[in-house]
Amino acid sequence: MDLIPDIYFEKQQQDNLCAQHALNVLLQGNYFTAVDLAEIGQGLDAAEQAVGGRKRGSESQNYDDSGYFSIQVLQKALEIWNLELIPWKSKEMEQARKEPNQQNAYICNLRNHWFTLRKFSQSYRWYNLDSMQEKPTYLGENYLSMMLNQIEAEGYSIFVVKGKLNDSVADRKARSLPNPGKPEKIVAFSGQGYSLSSSSTLLDQQQDDDEETMLAKAIAASMETVTQKNDMDEIRRKRLARFG
Repeated sequence: MDLIPDIYFEKQQQDNLCAQHALNVLLQGNYFTAVDLAEIGQGLDAAEQAVGGRKRGSESQNYDDSGYFSIQVLQKALEIWNLELIPWKSKEMEQARKEPNQQNAYICNLRNHWFTLRKFSQSYRWYNLDSMQEKPTYLGENYLSMMLNQIEAEGYSIFVVKGKLNDSVADRKARSLPNPGKPEKIVAFSGQGYSLSSSSTLLDQQQDDDEETMLAKAIAASMETVTQKNDMDEIRRKRLARFG
């Protein structure tokens, strides 16, 4: 049986609310709105002003009207759930880097894009919950390590989610399902990261490549979309007014 129908997922629409989506799919529920995160951003701005770290009236570095939110906003939001975001390359994560599948989740960021990789109960039940996809995609244990290495090489910042995640419907369902094995095929898609599915035009073109080479090409292709999208995001952020 497939776990995907039981996974809470938010697909990005005509917005840039990927940070909001990354948090909600991590927590497996519609817990945060853009307004909630903007209020957290305003609180951080006020705290920075109080200690002289930011001039009153200057542009916020924590949020804007395009839907962008900073790592500080995500960190503050997760404090409510007793969760922390720890940089993947920090000394504290040295042991974790040797066994990435033993963690609970990762939140990844490149420029304005955020997405979540989450485990559901079992060490082999890793899924890519990137809101730019049509639906969650199964990674498994081996592809998790490969993806973390590849996106880090592409410039992504990776944060380990430290703390106990709430037991979701999908977590409970995962404990009753057999190991699905490794994903069948790797497919490039129009968005950030990559997709694993059973149908592929790209795979037909790469049938002589080994799986690791295919993964690298798929992610590299998607990164071109990231660069183009974020150039437009930068222009838009300068044009739009701040929340509140």
